[in-house]
Order: sequence, then structure tokens, then C-alpha cells
Amino acid sequence: MMRTLLRWLGPPVLLAGLAGAVFAFSRWTIDPELRARNAELRAELARVRAQNEQLATQAGELREAIRRLRSDPDESLHHARTGLGMVRGDEVVYRFVPAGERGAEP
Repeated sequence: MMRTLLRWLGPPVLLAGLAGAVFAFSRWTIDPELRARNAELRAELARVRAQNEQLATQAGELREAIRRLRSDPDESLHHARTGLGMVRGDEVVYRFVPAGERGAEP
């Protein structure tokens, strides 16, 4: 019974011990500067991934804005008027300047 148990448990225990020894050896022998550099690179990777998510969100918003501009004539008209200051040829624009912004009156 004991021999059968040792025959079954021997290889997994030996493998686990060997893996533990390799892990311990690597922890003792790896240069601390390499560990620090690895930590820096992981932090940079996290920052880049966060920036990538943010840019993907912005790209989605821009795609939606482009879709609206292409499909809705009122949307493009609104942006032409408000963003570019455009008016139609038959329209008259009245501009009211507040008293504090007026130049010297003749």
C-alpha cells in the first residue's frame, strides 16, 4: 500500500519541489534593477492601456458626430451657423454690441 502511494505521489511531489526550487533560485538571482524596470514597464503598460481606452471612446464619439452630420441636414446647418458663422444669401444679420464693448463714438 505504501509503495503504491509513493509510486503515485512521487512524480508530482518531485515536480512541485523542482518548480519551487527554480522559482526560489530565480528570485535570488534576478537583478533588482531588472525587477524595478519590469515594474516601470508594467506601470507604463497600464497607462498606455488607459489612454487607449480613452482614445477609443473619443473615436466612437467622433464617428457618431460624423454619422449625424452626414445623415441629418439640420445638424450640419446648426454647425455651419454656430461654428462657422455662416448665413444664407437671403438672410440679414443684425449684430448688437453691448455698450461696454463699443469703440469711441464719433
